[in-house]
Amino acid sequence: MKTSAVYLDHAATTDLNPAALAAITEQYSRTGNPSSLHGAGRRANRAVDDARQAIAMAAGAHSSELIFTSGGTESDNLALKGLFWNRVAANEQARAIVLTGIEHHAVLDTATWLQDHENATLLWLAV
Repeated sequence: MKTSAVYLDHAATTDLNPAALAAITEQYSRTGNPSSLHGAGRRANRAVDDARQAIAMAAGAHSSELIFTSGGTESDNLALKGLFWNRVAANEQARAIVLTGIEHHAVLDTATWLQDHENATLLWLAV
């Protein structure tokens, strides 16, 4: 009797949606730096802009609100710092970050960095 494997570690990676796989495979077959002015660069830039528009529309957002990152760690870092700095800009006294201690190290490391470099106050809640 053959058993099927069940993958349960979706914290680090998960199955790629077939439509996403097809889209990325199509782009991997092309060459072009989206910051370049030559034809290949303009085509690459158009592909990025089209993807940004489609994702923004699906999320009910404006394309300028969308930021592409290289992965989860960069996203956690950007989100936590951005929220902290935006809140402090609105209210200099609003420096608290509430954590439980079971967050991913990307969140914990960023919070600790904010504490050490930006005078954030870390508040720890029991799980």
